[in-house]
Amino acid sequence: MPKTGHFHFALTLQNFALKNRIVYVIFCILKNNFLLIKIIYFKERNLRIRFMRKYPVRFLPAVLLAGLLLSAGCSDSGNRPYSGQHLLQFEEFQSIPTNGARDWRFFTIGNDSFLVVANNFNGQTPNIDSKIYRWDGTKFVEFQTIPTNWATQWEFFTVANDSFLAVANNNMGGGIFDIDSKIYRWDGTKFVEFQAILTHGASGWKFFTMGGDCYLAVANNRSGTANFTIDSMIYKWDGEKFVEFQAISTNGALRWEFFTIDGDSFLAVANYSTDFTTNFNIDSKIYKWDGSKFDEYQSIPTNGAHDWNFFTIGSVLYLAVANLHSGPYQTGLEIDSKIYRWDGAKFIEFQSISTSGAVGWGFASHGPDSFLAVANWKNDAGSYLVDSKIYSWDGSRFVEFQSIPMNGASDCEFFIIGSDLYLAIANVGGGTAGPNTESKIYRQKRRLF
Repeated sequence: MPKTGHFHFALTLQNFALKNRIVYVIFCILKNNFLLIKIIYFKERNLRIRFMRKYPVRFLPAVLLAGLLLSAGCSDSGNRPYSGQHLLQFEEFQSIPTNGARDWRFFTIGNDSFLVVANNFNGQTPNIDSKIYRWDGTKFVEFQTIPTNWATQWEFFTVANDSFLAVANNNMGGGIFDIDSKIYRWDGTKFVEFQAILTHGASGWKFFTMGGDCYLAVANNRSGTANFTIDSMIYKWDGEKFVEFQAISTNGALRWEFFTIDGDSFLAVANYSTDFTTNFNIDSKIYKWDGSKFDEYQSIPTNGAHDWNFFTIGSVLYLAVANLHSGPYQTGLEIDSKIYRWDGAKFIEFQSISTSGAVGWGFASHGPDSFLAVANWKNDAGSYLVDSKIYSWDGSRFVEFQSIPMNGASDCEFFIIGSDLYLAIANVGGGTAGPNTESKIYRQKRRLF
């Protein structure tokens, strides 16, 4: 019989569904050698104890006791959890019908939380409504529709006391890419159109501030049907509206990322291709602010780069790129995407992660845990039914933590409401299912203790 008197306690927690409730069974080995069994559930958000009883440990079979201790993550040297045991997986929380969804953006105004989706195609036209959803305390409900043109990304930002949403409108169909993207301002009850900006196959916005000034950078993907080496543009707030500030030559640009390091400001652009047919293995660029403009600072070889994501873990700085594909005509999708680490002067390769048509990264720190999610769009067999992945930080690198089945995933966005961590994944759809599919919201399982 194992000796247990030196344990403070050992705990294992199991849950199961019973009569539409999640019921939790808790086993505790107390210091006085009693086993406490407690069955609890939640009713109307209140904790209810259904059953509780103590048993002397000496009456428990040794095998049962050992099983309880192991499932509790304990050994005879103390109450030590196994590596990674504290991590809780994400479970599906809500499905939302979308039309070729390309992007989710979470934001708050006052005490209200919102999610906006960029819908880009319904199978017939790219000129459709994108939608804003508001949190009602238990789920997201439709709040407002906004007409868009092959919407690819939303950006939320504030200037002074005003809240804004900018949408990147890519095209109107028929090869018309030189169109207006729009900025909307919150009027206290809804978003209203504020400013139209001529863009060229716009694929992403990035808002940032430097020295009290506000800027908005657009990634212009193409002009017309064949010109991909064009200028992307940075706009500056003049007190009333955004005006052109700096043009930067890009190659089929898809996204911008802004970050600061030791007081220095940087912009990274994801360059996708020079011709959209054969040449995708090109450099993406990092630019550094020189006090009056952005200058090229570092080139990084990428493969059909679709997205950058900057994040920190402790005091270490990282930059992850989503490589979409390396071959012509959307082939070579199953390739490595890369994470780079700042070495004090530049970004150096830190870790390669196998991805399948990667289009976006999402990062979150929640309590002691750090997660990195990738939206995998398509595989080399032509299927859009590809798992997106969540990776967890193990102290030295990212390791695969959870696979989530998706249908042409195109974006992932972590966010927190209250104490809960959520992950929204946009499904662009594809194949025989078409673009009219459901996008998903996942929530990390709740911890009781």
